[in-house]
Amino acid sequence: MSLTSGEVAALAGQATGFVPATTDVHIAPHTDDDPYRWGSASWQVRFVPEGGGSVSLVVSADGSAAEALARMLDQLSEYGPEQGALWGQAIPACPGHRHAARVEVDGGEVVLVCPDTQEPMLRVQPVGAEPPSR
Repeated sequence: MSLTSGEVAALAGQATGFVPATTDVHIAPHTDDDPYRWGSASWQVRFVPEGGGSVSLVVSADGSAAEALARMLDQLSEYGPEQGALWGQAIPACPGHRHAARVEVDGGEVVLVCPDTQEPMLRVQPVGAEPPSR
């Protein structure tokens, strides 16, 4: 199953919930193909925080919702703290700490792990994804 632009947009919106600034999201097909006719192999996602800067990444349409959300949070974690309004911010923040959480995928969930304790701090169900069976 391929991720659609609407699904990628919903996941990007979910990712902005981890950003400590108002952030706009821009999504476009990454290839020159007509995504409405042929589908798109990937989507260009750009996060633009209020106050300047931006973080861009490519999300594969063939990946899972959890993989796409994890990729977005990873990119925000790596490049967000270097951008304008996000300068020096921990993204995604590790609850109770000043550093960023490490982003992992566990089945259909994204898990935020404390890099100090190696403990899972938060499990995130991607929007629109089926809950994992336990």
